[in-house]
Amino acid sequence: MSTTVLEQLIDRLRAAAIYNRHDLAAPSVVLWTDGEGLWSRAIPLLRDAMPELFVLAPEIVDERTGPSTWLRYQLARSGGYLARTGGTPSLLYLPGVARSAFRGAAGFPEAARHLFALQFQGQFWGQQNGKDWTPFAFLSSKEGGLGLDLARDRATQDAVGAQLTQVLRAPVASLTGRRLEAADFHGLAAADPVGLLLEWMATGDGRHGDWSAERWTGFRALCKPTFGLDPDKDGIITAVDKLVAGGGVWDQVWTRYRQAHKAFAGVRKALDLAHPKDLLDDANDRMPVTNRKLEAALRAGLLGLQALPRAQALTRLTQLCAQHARRADALWADLGEASLARAAVQLKALAEGITAGVCGHDWDTLAAAYLERGWTIDAAAWRAFAMVRDAPDLEAVTAALRAVYLPWLTGLAEQVQGWALGYPGARASRPRVKGAPPPGPGLTGRTPSLPFAGGTPALQTVLVFVDGLRCDLGLELARLLQADGLTVETARRWSALPTVTATAKPAWRPLADALIGNSLPEGFEPQLAETGKNLTTQAFRNLLATRGWTWLEAASTGDPTGAAWTEIGTFDHDGHAQGARLAWRLDEELRAVALRVRDLLAAGWQRAVLVTDHGWLLLPGGLPKADLPGHLTQSRWPRCAVPQPGAQHGFQELPWFWGGGHSVVYAPGVSAFKSGVEYAHGGLSLQEALTLTLTVTAEGQTTQAAVTIGSADWKGLRLRVQLQGGFAGTLLDIRTKPADAGSSVLDPDRRMQPPDADGAAALLVTDDQHEGAAAVLVAVREDQVVAKRSLVIGMERGRPAPDTGAGRPGSFEGD
Repeated sequence: MSTTVLEQLIDRLRAAAIYNRHDLAAPSVVLWTDGEGLWSRAIPLLRDAMPELFVLAPEIVDERTGPSTWLRYQLARSGGYLARTGGTPSLLYLPGVARSAFRGAAGFPEAARHLFALQFQGQFWGQQNGKDWTPFAFLSSKEGGLGLDLARDRATQDAVGAQLTQVLRAPVASLTGRRLEAADFHGLAAADPVGLLLEWMATGDGRHGDWSAERWTGFRALCKPTFGLDPDKDGIITAVDKLVAGGGVWDQVWTRYRQAHKAFAGVRKALDLAHPKDLLDDANDRMPVTNRKLEAALRAGLLGLQALPRAQALTRLTQLCAQHARRADALWADLGEASLARAAVQLKALAEGITAGVCGHDWDTLAAAYLERGWTIDAAAWRAFAMVRDAPDLEAVTAALRAVYLPWLTGLAEQVQGWALGYPGARASRPRVKGAPPPGPGLTGRTPSLPFAGGTPALQTVLVFVDGLRCDLGLELARLLQADGLTVETARRWSALPTVTATAKPAWRPLADALIGNSLPEGFEPQLAETGKNLTTQAFRNLLATRGWTWLEAASTGDPTGAAWTEIGTFDHDGHAQGARLAWRLDEELRAVALRVRDLLAAGWQRAVLVTDHGWLLLPGGLPKADLPGHLTQSRWPRCAVPQPGAQHGFQELPWFWGGGHSVVYAPGVSAFKSGVEYAHGGLSLQEALTLTLTVTAEGQTTQAAVTIGSADWKGLRLRVQLQGGFAGTLLDIRTKPADAGSSVLDPDRRMQPPDADGAAALLVTDDQHEGAAAVLVAVREDQVVAKRSLVIGMERGRPAPDTGAGRPGSFEGD
């Protein structure tokens, strides 16, 4: 489908909020600076399409438009749009305020003075050179813009500004493949009668006060012969009736609206004027009421599944999805009014996967079958839930998942739990299945090896630990990385049992060689063989260091000539905190992990090896409850427990991975020992125990010697820097945000200075307003930060600089 310039603009504005959540704090606002006010004509269109948009204005117009004090109040109220949407930061348009104005409070415009501090809470939408985006630059720039071929004369620039509304509504495809001059932009309105009609309909009341008399006269003249419509006498309601009835030129009008509905947002409200006049109209999918009826029918059908036996529910779900999934590509889905139809696409994939089955006669064949097709069932389940937000729709999708997905999860878990009973020391209230395969996941104490060569860690390798990277997420992540041109190799492994972080995270050779299981603590952590003390986060980091790995904070890329361990990913943290609503965040977090991996490889690491500890179960509405009295246990988690000595409970027991003669109690199937648990791990199921290791390399990557910052000393506001290592081809800058070139505090003419042949350089901060402020010295190579150091501008050597990096340390407790 062809997109309009407006849709591309919206995509770029929202993309400005993308950040590495493991390097930076989440931006609460995106600042759109426009010193010359060139985008003002676009704001009415954008306000309809972007509910997160706030506009600086001299007087209060509404809750999203007003002076700086009013905007600060609105942004702070309930956390602004960020809190109301659960993730989308506010966009603040600042006409008359240039990006350069934020360099110092002294010269900041008085009308916006209450907004100055927002630069420390958010990010800017601006060009890579730090300048404001102009409409002309956005259309013509290949770096963040549309890359169109525009004439560079003043007449063309003026024409873009004069016809900005029409330009935004134009399909991008209509502007490509030729050189655009002033006449092309001035001709957009006259050459687009369909666009004029939709623009008039979008007013909602037929008024045309902002049109010139000539434009209105011309529009009236073409309406009758072109559309069979008199705008003065017939009004918008007649136009709506003709649009939904279709036929002839009105099909062209519908197609244009369908392709560019964001550019004519007011038309959606006008369509509510259309109502069925006969039985034929009941099936007219151009009427909003038709879509609402279909959504209601699908909602009722999904809710009805919970009253059916599993086989019947699966058949009925397949039928419902076949009827409604086609609406996922309709206009109403694009408008956010057919969420259940979009969920039906995922539920269809889930039903097909369950019907096909996941078969295996032993651990290996079952794992292979799951990684070939079974994982798509789990992915479809959370994606279906992620499609909906309203409570009635959430209830409907939950009912569907509990009717068909829960029985499938249970059957698969019971299959592998039956196999596990063959291991010596396993106990249960029922006998082992005759002919079951030998024990497999996490029972034998065998541990896989981390990358080693010649007895030492493989150099130029960074180990990236991702907590709770379930198999389906691992495969999705591999797809994202491959789409970026990276090479990804996957290898499967079984998590140590129980599938909790404290037990499974250190279960790799050679780390495991230093650990024992003399006692079974409540948190399931092993002990250090040398001291007998329980493994802690700090002890784990020390253990890494003794084995040759450097601990790498989440905000750092480190020395790519060595070997390092770093951590990223909040899948597990968010799952415990948000339950089934974790599904709403998974795509975002996958992109954050992919971004971190790309940054590490770009910094010079030859390979990134992604490892994890366990998977998890996710079921809206909660896992079934299994009753295990608390007095029978020393520690009770949702999916596993430490039993009291000699306790009689009737549940399956399996040996603890770390040995010592200790056993762990497991909840049967996919049940939990606690009620209302929607996200859990610690038990034995394919989703919890089967994991992936991803080895990621950049194809054709050549490794360059790492650059390090040997010293950085202030003398007044001049910083003298000494680089070491492979500093050839690097440039130096001082920024408030390391990855944002626009946050430089240096004079524009003196940014990005190269070191001399000995690696020495001197950087001068000319604005004394920055003295005492936190900043970051960065070394940049090919637009990538390859080394950085936190500092305080003007602070003498020896005084502490603030820590600007914040990574979530690995945890062995509260998992």
